[in-house]
Amino acid sequence: MVSEWPPLDGRLTSIRLGRLAPVDEAELNQIERATDKVLADVGLRFEGDPETLALWREHGMPVQEDRVFLDGAWLRSVIRATAPPTFRLRARNPVHDTIVGPDAPPIFAPIYGAPNLQFVDQRRGLGSRKEYRKLVALAHQSPALSNTGHMICVMNDIPEAARPVHMALAHLECSDKPFMGCIASPAAAQTVIEMVKLAIGREEREAECSLLHLINATPPLTYKENPLRCLRAIARNQQGIMVTSYMMMGATSPVTIAGTLIQGYAEVLAGLALAQLWFPGTPVVFGLFAIPFSMRSMLPVFGDPASQLVQLYSVQLARRLGIPVRGDGGVTSSNADDGQAGYEGGRATSVAATSGADFILHAAGWLEQGRCVSIGKFGREARAIAEMYGRAAEPMPHPDPLDGAIAAELHRRA
Repeated sequence: MVSEWPPLDGRLTSIRLGRLAPVDEAELNQIERATDKVLADVGLRFEGDPETLALWREHGMPVQEDRVFLDGAWLRSVIRATAPPTFRLRARNPVHDTIVGPDAPPIFAPIYGAPNLQFVDQRRGLGSRKEYRKLVALAHQSPALSNTGHMICVMNDIPEAARPVHMALAHLECSDKPFMGCIASPAAAQTVIEMVKLAIGREEREAECSLLHLINATPPLTYKENPLRCLRAIARNQQGIMVTSYMMMGATSPVTIAGTLIQGYAEVLAGLALAQLWFPGTPVVFGLFAIPFSMRSMLPVFGDPASQLVQLYSVQLARRLGIPVRGDGGVTSSNADDGQAGYEGGRATSVAATSGADFILHAAGWLEQGRCVSIGKFGREARAIAEMYGRAAEPMPHPDPLDGAIAAELHRRA
């Protein structure tokens, strides 16, 4: 358990910020009851994956075609029985291992999934392998970002099938911090897991993993084939899974905060339980990410305070399950690196941190509704987080080089 693990680097042991007051227990009970009714009466769709449907049948859940009617209380019992309340996310350099859970400092990771870049001089361009490696190096140098994330920008100059390996190489060569895994396909996830285990070279123990993977439901009340197959492959490899419902309020979820919480909680409960059913003890993180959807612009409104209320409730729901929880920082709808971007991003990060979130994604660089990574905003947000937590201001030392034989093998696979 945590007390048996070697101590972490002093840079990462700053205490948490003061937390917001917990949500009223009666409200949480009401959300759980409503969620159980949705699960039992409406169910969830699990598309294109007969193995998942067979697993639900094996555990007595009614299945009609690809729709499964679930017992919410039973799902919670499955999660509470085996999901670790805290786990260690390993780095290539053991000094940078991080603990994911309520008794450890929050983990901050950069933007995930941007196809475009905005340079410091405001020029814009497509993401590339060269720029991706620079961004990983920038994340490594920041004492605030204890995880270098995944797909900080899209490598538009690399064929899609080859991107997972090239992204993994960038994280392994330009940093020795932990990072996030690939969910492009089960085969790609397996390849990256094997690469990272080879590079780390340490045997994993209980409640440890080398990668944390983002598995998204597809609201409303659906899981698609690829996420389901990736979830199974990742769980069987005993790697970490962040199960998230990414909802647009008024478009893919109810317009109200209460309705969105109920739908999202139903989706996430099912995914978290699946991970435990495929392999008990799989490290998991609870994630609800909800954004109001504008009927005027037909776009999500990132930075809206409604999202931060969802954040607060999601932390409390996760604490009831006894597992770590995701936060979302730095998000904004601004198309420019301006005052709006700074205000909305700063408020989102502050609420994620003070709500008690354990792993805060998109904490640096998010611009233009997530379609662009701003290098200038990336640096400022990383510095602001370091100041907020009193972390060392000087840049992190350069990463230890990969062992020559291991580097050669990784490049051969690429």
